[in-house]
Amino acid sequence: MEIKPKIGIENVYFGLTMDEVRSIWGNPDSIDTFTPIEAAPEDRSIDWEYSNGIELSFDSDDNFYLSSITCESEVATIDKLPIIGITAQELKLRFPSVKLDDEFVLAIDEYRHPELQLSFWVKNNRVNGVAIYPEYNEAGSEIIWPYKII
Repeated sequence: MEIKPKIGIENVYFGLTMDEVRSIWGNPDSIDTFTPIEAAPEDRSIDWEYSNGIELSFDSDDNFYLSSITCESEVATIDKLPIIGITAQELKLRFPSVKLDDEFVLAIDEYRHPELQLSFWVKNNRVNGVAIYPEYNEAGSEIIWPYKII
């Protein structure tokens, strides 16, 4: 399952609608809805979880287009190399510009790769998750949606 930085994962791309994703991968195994402000239920995120370790997020701010992907699948690759399970040292060797985010204070370290729009979560010195984000314009205010290639 190939991670394509700033584009998506495998044959699912940023900017797809829920219907488009459903036609490619089928129905998710579970759906969670997050509404940060109860008085504004129209402002919400919908997360689809699949049993293969992939979570897809659709946000009202982005017209419910696919806008972030979280991957914990051991079969995930970047440039055809496994990513889940490698050590933090291997991560830094493979991606020299990756930086530890000092503001993230949990039992998990977060390493960011801003050029590739990736965040790597490291627990017990092993990568156990990757968050994938689309590219944004120079101001960081608008997503540059990749071309849909299905």
